[in-house]
Amino acid sequence: MHLWKLSVISSLKDSAFLYFNVFTNVFRKKLEEDEFESRFEVDIGNDAASKEMKAYARTIVQEQYSKQSAQQMSPQVSQQTNGRSQVSPGVRRDQTRSQGVRPQSSQASPGVRQSQPSPQQSSKESSVPPKASPAPSSSVPPSRVRSSPPTESQRLNSSWVAKITMKQLEVGQESQLVLVDIDDPGRIIFQFPVMEDMQALQDNDARMKEVLDRDHTRVSAPAVGEFYAGQFVDGSWYRCRVDACDLDRNVTVTYIDYGNKEMVPCSKLRRLRPEWCSLPGQAVIVALEGVGPQMDSQFWSQQAVDRVKELLPPTQMSMKMYQVTCTARDGDRTLVKVLDANGQDVGETLINSGLAAKTTPQTKTTPQTRGPQFIDVDAKELASLCEGWTVGERYLVLITEREGPQNLHAQGLQAIDVFAQFFNEVQEECSAMQMEFYRPKRVGELVYGLYDNNWYRAEVLSLSGQAAKVFFIDYGNCELVPFKNLRQATSLCQKQPVFCVPCQQVGLDAGTANDKVEEIFNQLTYKDNPRELSLVYKGRKGGKAVVDFLSDQGELVSVLIPKISTPTRVMAGDIESLTFPEDGSPASCVMMSINSMASFYVYRGTDLEKVMKEVAEICAKDQSAYDPTVGEMVLGQFSEDKSWYRARVLNVSGDEVMLLYTDFGNKEKVGKDAIRRFDPALSKYPHQSVHCKLASVTKSMETPDLLKVFASLYNQPVQIKLKGSNNTDPVEVEVVMEDGSSVNQTIVELFPDEATSAASSTNQAAASTTSSAASSSGTAATSPVTTGSTTTVSRLQFQKAAVPLDGSQLQCSIIEFTSLNSFHLQIIRKGEIEALMTQLEKVGEDKTPYQPEVGDDVCAIYSLDSLWYRARVLKQLDGNSYLVYFVDFGNSENVAVSEIRKLKPEYVKLPCLAVHCRLFAPGPLSEDLNPKFGELAMGGTLSFQAVSQEDDMYSVKMFRDDGVCINDALLGTSSFSTPPPVAAASTNAGEVAKSQAAAKSEPVASGKRKIPEFDMPMDGRKLPFLITNIFSLGSFHAHYYTEESRERFTAFLEQISVYCAGIPEPYSPAVGEEVCCQFSATEQWLRAQVLQVEGDTYDVQFVDYGNIVKVQKEEIRKLDDSFTLMPKQAIHCSLSSSIDLNSPNLIEKFEEMVRNSISFIVAVKKESDLYEVKISTEEVEDITERLRELPAGFVPRVLTVNGPREPCVFVDMDSFSSFYVQLVGPPYKEALTDLETKLETFCQTPYIPYKARANELVLTKFAVDGKWYRARVLEVMDESVYRVLFIDFGNKDLVEGGVLREIDPTFLSVPNSGIHCKLAGLGESEPVAALQRFAELTANNLLQMEVVAVEGELHEVVLFNQDGENINEQVLQTIQQCELSTGSPSLEQNTQEAVPIKDTPQCAVTPTATEVGAGSDSAPMVQSSNIRLRDMAHVTPPREEFSVVITSIDSPDEFFCQMADQQAFASLALMMESMMLYCETEPSDPGQKYIVGDMCCAFYNCSSSDGGWYRSVVTETFPNGSYNVQYVDFGNRAILPGEQLRPMKPDFTELPILAFKSALHGVIAPQGSWSNAASEKLGQFLNQPLDACLRDRRGDTLVLQLTQKVQEEAGVREVDVGEYLVNAGVAESESNTADEAALIQQQIAALQAKLKQLNPQT
Repeated sequence: MHLWKLSVISSLKDSAFLYFNVFTNVFRKKLEEDEFESRFEVDIGNDAASKEMKAYARTIVQEQYSKQSAQQMSPQVSQQTNGRSQVSPGVRRDQTRSQGVRPQSSQASPGVRQSQPSPQQSSKESSVPPKASPAPSSSVPPSRVRSSPPTESQRLNSSWVAKITMKQLEVGQESQLVLVDIDDPGRIIFQFPVMEDMQALQDNDARMKEVLDRDHTRVSAPAVGEFYAGQFVDGSWYRCRVDACDLDRNVTVTYIDYGNKEMVPCSKLRRLRPEWCSLPGQAVIVALEGVGPQMDSQFWSQQAVDRVKELLPPTQMSMKMYQVTCTARDGDRTLVKVLDANGQDVGETLINSGLAAKTTPQTKTTPQTRGPQFIDVDAKELASLCEGWTVGERYLVLITEREGPQNLHAQGLQAIDVFAQFFNEVQEECSAMQMEFYRPKRVGELVYGLYDNNWYRAEVLSLSGQAAKVFFIDYGNCELVPFKNLRQATSLCQKQPVFCVPCQQVGLDAGTANDKVEEIFNQLTYKDNPRELSLVYKGRKGGKAVVDFLSDQGELVSVLIPKISTPTRVMAGDIESLTFPEDGSPASCVMMSINSMASFYVYRGTDLEKVMKEVAEICAKDQSAYDPTVGEMVLGQFSEDKSWYRARVLNVSGDEVMLLYTDFGNKEKVGKDAIRRFDPALSKYPHQSVHCKLASVTKSMETPDLLKVFASLYNQPVQIKLKGSNNTDPVEVEVVMEDGSSVNQTIVELFPDEATSAASSTNQAAASTTSSAASSSGTAATSPVTTGSTTTVSRLQFQKAAVPLDGSQLQCSIIEFTSLNSFHLQIIRKGEIEALMTQLEKVGEDKTPYQPEVGDDVCAIYSLDSLWYRARVLKQLDGNSYLVYFVDFGNSENVAVSEIRKLKPEYVKLPCLAVHCRLFAPGPLSEDLNPKFGELAMGGTLSFQAVSQEDDMYSVKMFRDDGVCINDALLGTSSFSTPPPVAAASTNAGEVAKSQAAAKSEPVASGKRKIPEFDMPMDGRKLPFLITNIFSLGSFHAHYYTEESRERFTAFLEQISVYCAGIPEPYSPAVGEEVCCQFSATEQWLRAQVLQVEGDTYDVQFVDYGNIVKVQKEEIRKLDDSFTLMPKQAIHCSLSSSIDLNSPNLIEKFEEMVRNSISFIVAVKKESDLYEVKISTEEVEDITERLRELPAGFVPRVLTVNGPREPCVFVDMDSFSSFYVQLVGPPYKEALTDLETKLETFCQTPYIPYKARANELVLTKFAVDGKWYRARVLEVMDESVYRVLFIDFGNKDLVEGGVLREIDPTFLSVPNSGIHCKLAGLGESEPVAALQRFAELTANNLLQMEVVAVEGELHEVVLFNQDGENINEQVLQTIQQCELSTGSPSLEQNTQEAVPIKDTPQCAVTPTATEVGAGSDSAPMVQSSNIRLRDMAHVTPPREEFSVVITSIDSPDEFFCQMADQQAFASLALMMESMMLYCETEPSDPGQKYIVGDMCCAFYNCSSSDGGWYRSVVTETFPNGSYNVQYVDFGNRAILPGEQLRPMKPDFTELPILAFKSALHGVIAPQGSWSNAASEKLGQFLNQPLDACLRDRRGDTLVLQLTQKVQEEAGVREVDVGEYLVNAGVAESESNTADEAALIQQQIAALQAKLKQLNPQT
């Protein structure tokens, strides 16, 4: 479909108007109804036809505009008359139009019924006999209404919109503000220095993180301009406003408290709670007044940005303030004057330094007299044309674009003149601009775009390097437009609304708008020949105009479509059956399939040759197998001759189908691969065979010998005479042979006694008129009149209601309710009841009254609406009135003979629709249950399943559309498969209650009532689901989802939550038990089943969603029996095994297709609890077929084991067991060269950066040469950095997200040229010398590679140089030398299980006693082969004064520092990058053990981007296999499991350990121990440059005096960190303590001297 279409319609007076393709802005203003949201994706067609149409249209419109301009004509506006628009002047005189046929809105069109009849309607509008009944009366159920107000959570998630005020400056206001950040001189961010607000903001942010980290409820469709919580790269949540959305499900947001703009995925948005919205937005965003970029540029130079940042350093941390004065407002911008720290105007400084141009602000008092008036607005702010439309009024429009009945775009024809004038003004405006190019500021901005040499209004959808993807809002097409072809929007843009109205046809939704309906809709609205149409405006929904189009005859499309559309499945009853002459005259036939004397088929037709020819042609074209339902007509392949025939489906069991070939009468069981869909065109031919039985022949006459003789009549020509009714199945007939002998008479004469008995019973049946015939909706007993030996029938009879007893379900409505033990259901057969009622309208044309007999089937008038209905005569009341029973509605009424007419044959083709029922239960049901039954059956679609039949009454199970069995919910039991026997005379209420109690208490396997499974219909019906949990394409879960089921299930969960809140005690369930369990992500209580128990930890599966999680005992409560009545709302599904169900590529595509959308599921078959299903969505008709059509995914190259040697070059190495080579043989080189050429051409096209996932193949640019290559994403570091492997080379790199693009499937057909390898024949030892030797042997050399084994994609290889020398052997010799020189275990020990090296003789090297440590007297000790901490070098200060950075703090007496050495930091970063590559590709070895003091690589787990691998030392081991490690370059510690550690490689030991333990000089802990407050105060200096002076050493601890330089207005001030802690009251000064001790000593010495003077002898 081309989304750019221009339709040209000639106008009156030889002029032309162009009706443009009007497609609404995808991001229109705020949706009027919050629960309805939509999103459009558009594209452009560039075929020759589209280009020709556009060129012709542009010529016409330019001629018209020139003509208007020359004549200075004002636009004509169509006038309104009586609220309706006049005919547009742009319509041809000869154009077909409706001749005044305008049906009134309150009336239906002639000959069209507005509603389906029901005998219970009481108004004059009803078309059926009404009668009071507690059950719904309509044969089509009414829409369900909300039974309770929405809950708080529902309102918060759907309708509540966050409202937040923003702090702002008033004009003339002078303020002291804190500077937060600077983008450029036109966007500076300040905050007010209000401590209370800052504290409130901090509390707000903390609370949001606490709540939203557990909240996984995403915002489905964020609205531009609304406020949400957005997750920043640091993992925290902050308040933000959505500024724009793009087509990749990303949004541009402004964090309203900090001012920064970011682009984030929609998945990182959450709805704000009301309590988070009271605090105003703290960011104040301003622009410097009177300055602009130089040289009329649209952008600030980098020098200007750097200069303003230099003049205004951020003061948020120091809380210093700048003087800011608001001078004016320019639209949304706040213009200010800012003084720097020296009191100088920053704007003037920029102008004086030549970095900015002086500008003059435009105000209302000094308006511009020339040139465009530029504006900065979003396209969503423009008004829409339909805002002037009135509900209920008609409008003349042209459909300019359509993607289906729910996504149309129409232009109001009354606005075309205005649009023409506006187009001319836009051209003049843009031509007057003096700019070379324009780069939009943001996504969503309104701009002008150049297309086909004309300027148009457009919205920016996305921005790339030199172009923007824009949406032309007045035309509907999307284009990638270079900045040179864009212009800033002007005030002219706001002069006119968007000339485009997005529409959706009322009455059609995703569940009803199938291909057939869409085809009919397109015909009614002239898709292939666009023309003007009338529509009725119904209102707005989800940002669209809801409309109802009118046909040429003035009929509403919403009424016409249900009439015209026919069911896609043709049922056997839809095809005419052949009959025999009613007068008993013989008909020539051929005996066909003979089952018995009471069931045989005769060929009666004349069209068999035509049928066979058309069937063969259809099946030759249709090669797809078909999944049928019972009763449906299909085309079946007969197993004996492999030809195709028309057939009726009798039964479906798994993949086998029982067929009845209706043109012959024989049956056969075939596979579904032998079934094809029935073409409705074949319905014009009646069934060519007729099902018969021999009249007057009883079953006892059918002896084996006689049946054998009768069967010999197969394929014999016979004469058939009708002896019963043509409307029975089988038809009673007499078979007459060619010699005139009667087969019936011959058989009857052999059994004279049986014949007499049969005749007697027949006469009795004819004389009886029982009440059972009155209440039956089936075929009444025929009343034969016997004359001699001939039996004739003189009246027509209805077919019995088609109620299967095979377990299948039929849709129904309740039409007549007496009690639960006696009520009537009406079978819903879409379209057939309406067609019947239309036929019955003609009954009144027959003015001849009919005097019926009791038991006759007739037509009768129902008194309340005076319409004709099918009825059966129950009783004659007097000579002129009868009691009749309406066989399609179940109610009875007295009718006068003048209101009765005789049946016609066409009135008996449809079986009776009313079914007499009782609710299936163990015994009679009390009337006390009637109200509850009414509640359960209220609204929605009902279906029933017949369990058994007794006379004319069926015992039934009834089901709601959400799968709830009404029987189960009413009586509180999950199964009635075998009702307990109840004595026939047991009608005592107490006995009934006992029997019901016994049924309820019937034990189940687990001793507890079980939640019933969702009863998924197997009859081909589509039900809506949400796919909730995907393990594979062969195992995923779907949650049943309709508007009614959602409301019902939400209320159900609220009941569970209330119940669980009242039970404080946790519950300890057993495996298999069903419980209430709290889902931690949402804190919602859900139903779950216990799968596994380990202590107090449980694996549970949430039965209504399918996901499996681990929970603790505290999150479990016992499930009350009342919560087992609703069936599980999730079903376990699998797609067809015809596709690869475990393909990661197909699983990924499947997730994309079903994500955030309703899926419509049809069950194909069921095995155990797993349904094989077919799934469709609004976009994809058959997901399985779509997946099957996808191109094959990438297949990695695997070389042949022991194959020929392959030439290669060495590329990259992690270790001997993991390195990469590139194949360079001629075939590989040619394929790679061709691939790179195609990549270079392909990647020259514009693109949108691609957001890839781990393990996905992409195209990315290599930074060194700037070329594009294929790569696999190894890790998503954050949203903008990816670690990738170039698959055709083998090297790894970190790349930015901006240089990733989605790989085209055509580039997946070439296997990779980079091969992952390991050296064969080596052990695990990798000495540095051996690694160096390997690098020397392989660097810059052409190698030969021989593969000796393959595991996955890892090739175990032997490498040879150009001289044929074995490189593996040389590396092994180097390893041996290293091990012998270090006294390591012998080579023989290390390599005894290694793969032998080819072409190298093996020799064992025997170690000496000293090498293995024989004769040692030392005590045994634990040895470790790992690198030890004592082997590592440490950084030492080069002098007493140096600069440091604190990296980790335990207390002021123990913290860790790094030297502030940029070169060391760079070396550490480089080493960590290598370490990450090694650790991420090196699998964890469960056998690897560490002891205290071992060095290792340890993972640092953190939610921010700092997570990664670091050098660490083991400080403690634990019995469970975990370790306490210290990150030696930073000092902090963590406890990690063994799988998060890797052995330290020698390469990582060359850099000395950077962190050293330190203590703060001059302070001691108060009361002998340090408080947390002291560590927090010291933490304020964390990661900041400090000056250090070495005062002392305490073992390995350096005692440092630390100071920090602080810039102040008076100059630089030094802050002593120790004094800062003392002044804060968290430390004591060590010097003060020493002075106090000295003073005490002096006082003691003086006192001793005095004592000595007083007592000289002492």
